[in-house]
Parts: sequence; C-alpha cells; structure tokens
Amino acid sequence: MTGSEVLMSAAVAAPLNRDVRIISLIGVAHGVSHYYQLAFVTMLLIVRERAGLSFTDVGALGAIYYGISGVCQTAAGFAVDRFGARPILAGGLALGAVGLALTALADSFLSFAAISVVGAIGNCVFHPADFAILNSSVNQRRLGRAFSIHGLGGSLGWAAAPVIYFLDDLVGRTGAALIGALPGLVLAALVLGNRRYLVDHRIEVHAAAAAKGARAGLGLFLQTSILLCFAYFALIAVNTVGIQQMAVPAWMEMFGLGERHAALCLMVFMVGAAVGMFVGGFFADGMKRHDLVASGGLLAAAALTVPIATQSVSAALLLPLLALAGFAGGVTNPSRDMIVRGATPPGASGKVFGFVYSGLDVGSFVGPPLFGYLLDLHLPAAIFWIAVCLYVVNAFMVLTIRQASPPRVAVAAE
Repeated sequence: MTGSEVLMSAAVAAPLNRDVRIISLIGVAHGVSHYYQLAFVTMLLIVRERAGLSFTDVGALGAIYYGISGVCQTAAGFAVDRFGARPILAGGLALGAVGLALTALADSFLSFAAISVVGAIGNCVFHPADFAILNSSVNQRRLGRAFSIHGLGGSLGWAAAPVIYFLDDLVGRTGAALIGALPGLVLAALVLGNRRYLVDHRIEVHAAAAAKGARAGLGLFLQTSILLCFAYFALIAVNTVGIQQMAVPAWMEMFGLGERHAALCLMVFMVGAAVGMFVGGFFADGMKRHDLVASGGLLAAAALTVPIATQSVSAALLLPLLALAGFAGGVTNPSRDMIVRGATPPGASGKVFGFVYSGLDVGSFVGPPLFGYLLDLHLPAAIFWIAVCLYVVNAFMVLTIRQASPPRVAVAAE
C-alpha cells in the first residue's frame, strides 16, 4: 500500500469518536486564532489614550497585522508541507499568546507595531495547518461538518474577545493581557499532546512529489482554479470584515438607530451566520455540487441585502432580515472550503490553503478603510450596494472554479 493510500485509508476509516476529538480540537484552535485577532485590537482600544494613539493609529496597527499575516500565510503553507501541520499549528498558537501578553508592556505606536508583527506571524499558520490536519485526519464523509465546526469556532472566537474588557476591569491591563494569553498556550500543549490522533498529511505530499507531472513552486499558484479561489476569499473578506467594523455606524445613519440597537443588529447578523455555518456542514456532506450550494446561498444573501441598501425596510424588520442574510451567507462556508479542497492538487494542502486563505487577509486589509471612507462621505448605503455586488460576483465565481479545476484534481478529491 502506498503512502497516499495509507493516508486515504486512515481518513476514510476514522471512527466517530476520533473525528469528534479532532474536529473539536481544531475548531477550538481556530476559535483561539480569531479571539487573538480581536483581543489585540481590544487591548489597543483599552490603552489608546494612555499610549497616545489615535483611532487612525489603531486602524493602521490593525492593517499592519492583517497585511503581515496575508504576506506570511503562503510561506506558512510551505512550512506546513515541509515540517508538518501539528508543530506549525502549536507554534502559531504559542506565538499568538506571546503577542497578546506583550501588549502589557507596550506604550507607543512603534512597540505595538512590533507586537502586531509577532501576532500576525502567529495568526498566519492557522488556515494551512488546520485544513491540512482536517483533510488528512477526518473521515471523508464528515469533512463538510468538520469545515462547518471549524468556521463556527472562528465566529465564537470573535465573540469571546470582548472578555478582555471585563478582565481589564477586574485585574487591570497587565492581568488582562497575561490571562488572555493563556488559551493559546493551553491549546498549543493539547495539539502537541494529540500526536496519535492527528495524521501527518506529509505522507500525501511525498507521494505527490513522486507522481509524474506534479506541479511545484510558482506554477502551482498560477492555475486558474487556485487564483479564482484566492480572489473569492479576498472579496468575501471585504464584505465580512468591512461590515463587522463599519455596519453599526452605517445603520445608525441609515435607519436612525441608537448605538445599542445597531450593535444588536450586528450580533444578530453574526449569530445567523454562525447558525448557517453549522447547517451548511450537512449540506456540504450531503451534496456533491458544492458550487451550487455556495452560489445559491450567496445569491440569497444578495437578495436579502437589497432592501437594506435601498432602505426600503423598517427598523423593526431589520433584525429578522439580517438574521436571514447572515444565515444565507454562513451556509456557504463549508461548501466553499470543499470547493478549495476539490481544486487542490494531491499533496499540496498546506501550500494551496495557505495561499488561497491569504485572500482573507487581503480583503480584511482593504474592506474597513474603503467602507470607512464611504462613511466619512456620508454614503452608508453604498456599503451594502457593494456587498450586494460582491455576493453576486462571488456566486458566479464559484461556478467558474468548478469548470476551471483540472479533471485529475476533481477525481482525486472525489
């Protein structure tokens, strides 16, 4: 039996209790990565006045974080394929913890900028490492649900970040930074301690390297399907992160809402997306045409966003409408991950997932400044018209990805 056959056999035959253990561990690890993303910004806001930072400075530090993470994520994918996903993931968790702990000492823009680089390098490893582990370790019939729990973990991690405010009130800035850093260290130890459950995907990497015609280097990323996946994630992140950061003031201006009501609207939107991710995992496992699930959900999200952009809905109906829009978008997440998996050549999980998911950092870098500029121009509705357009563009893009994927990749994925 070849190395790739051993890997496939292990993944297909994995029992339910083992899958639950792996999926839970990687889902929580992904949640910790998202938690550190917002916890870093939360610490910046807590110390902003004492450190002499403006809101523009805070935004610039966030841009540095996502920019460095995006640049490094492809390199992290190569590291995952070279050294294995498990040690790289544990290192990223530990580095994220160190980054947050160091915020207890920083007192200037330059010191926070240096810390943002540390945190960004820790953050860049999660997508290539997480997906390499899930693809090689989880029963193939449960991959869609594995991807949905992975996405749900990220959303819950974002939701957990405001705990830093409460820790600051209870134990002060230093205590909040040090206690807030503990989850990453605990998860790093758990990842290293679960070696027997986390299959080393490099078996497939070595098998692919020996295969005739295997692509390597830059040529791997120049495939049309891979470039389309990268563009898809960049455009999705413009919507997701841009709306997360700018929707509250936009809804306040558009619908005359109070800050708490607008914040509740954002929470409802995000909860709807989280529920959609969970449900989407069952769609991803039960349907072969993942592109139809993803495009259908995106078009539904676009249709539900139009009444918001036109301001033709009352404030009372805004909450249920946003819940449905978030759900429609969230349903697509597991299927989009299956689409990337289907476009990935055997043995290139770390590299491809690292490159493709760096599009999220690119979109996160672009979206908030663009939407913030529109708010400064008092054009809040333009944010949601852009969202509608991006939903539609991405709906057609996922249909194109299937057509652009080489036949040998589609067979290997199946």
